[in-house]
Amino acid sequence: MARITEDELDDIRARNPIADIAMGYTKLRRAGGRLVGPCPICGGKVSSQRFEVVEKDGTWLCAVCPDGGDVIRLVEKVEGCDFRAAIERLGGRTAIDAARAKELFEERERKRLAREKTSADYREAERKRLHRTWKQTQPIHGTIAARYLEGRGLQLPERCPGLRFAPAMPYWHGETIDDHGRKAGPRKIHEGPAMVGAFIRPDGKFGGLHLTWLYDNEYESDLPRKAEILDPDSGEVLNAKKMRGSKTGAYIAIQMHDAPRRLVIGEGIETVLSVWTAMHQAGRPLDDMAFWAAGDLGNLAGRANRTVNHPMLKRPNGQPQKVPDRFPDLEDPGLSIPDTVEELILLGDGDSERVLTENAMERAARRYARQGRVIRIAFAPAGLDFNDLLKAAAA
Repeated sequence: MARITEDELDDIRARNPIADIAMGYTKLRRAGGRLVGPCPICGGKVSSQRFEVVEKDGTWLCAVCPDGGDVIRLVEKVEGCDFRAAIERLGGRTAIDAARAKELFEERERKRLAREKTSADYREAERKRLHRTWKQTQPIHGTIAARYLEGRGLQLPERCPGLRFAPAMPYWHGETIDDHGRKAGPRKIHEGPAMVGAFIRPDGKFGGLHLTWLYDNEYESDLPRKAEILDPDSGEVLNAKKMRGSKTGAYIAIQMHDAPRRLVIGEGIETVLSVWTAMHQAGRPLDDMAFWAAGDLGNLAGRANRTVNHPMLKRPNGQPQKVPDRFPDLEDPGLSIPDTVEELILLGDGDSERVLTENAMERAARRYARQGRVIRIAFAPAGLDFNDLLKAAAA
């Protein structure tokens, strides 16, 4: 059989509304903008309502299987057949004339634009919500968060605009399920003090939050430490750090300067603070410098032009593991480095995967290179990060 075109697939979906096909397999009822009921694939219970059909998107989802997709995927899973057989059971392909092709293209574009708008609206609503949270936080100096950093040998600049403190930050994980088995919103499993970082986008606006939950026992002499938060269902220890909102191309300002001549960028808050602390304690001049934390390596280096085989690491099937290349995709601008920066210093932790980190550092150096700008890459020794070096020097 010849390759099926996107127009032919859209025509098959249009001729087979997903609600009609799904209701031929299972009993569904309306709940808001969805159809819910027992899953025709895994069975499920009527009370669980984990199987959902969204008519406007032409999609289905089962949280138990877990699986989802379009009407073709539904037939594949329920009937236990392959893609070609599922298409035949849905009436097969039909000849598409120019007028029908134009109609299908316009419908496809309408849905794409609607999805993009919905996604953009959601991101903006989330950004505004997180910004309200940020405005409710307090200066970090003299708080549990400052004591936590002190316990790691770190000092804070007198003005540290990107870091603040929240005495009681909720930790959301998973979904709350009501008495009828329906999703009733995010589930709060913890609330406690947190160090809060603000991501600043390339346009200068607030983008999102970096959150680190902390544990402080006022009856012990020990300094605060990262909180241990457990999944109430599995008992799994969850990450005490979260990043919310949009961090792409954004940074956390550890020390800011309106027109820095030198800029230090690292992956994590504590990495960058370690270098600032070491330079401050050594009496180095810092007046013309800015210090940024990017949140993670991918954001620091930006998107790669392709992925390449890792020289050693393998996937479970024995194939080489893929990692982002050393060369940047120049359509992605990455971080917005001020034009005044004459010296850019990139920090690479020695306890991160070496090939991935080296590729990211070189990719960043290539991306941010400008005539007259010096770019230096500083690596911590293998197996260590910059905070390890700072604490070792203090000891």
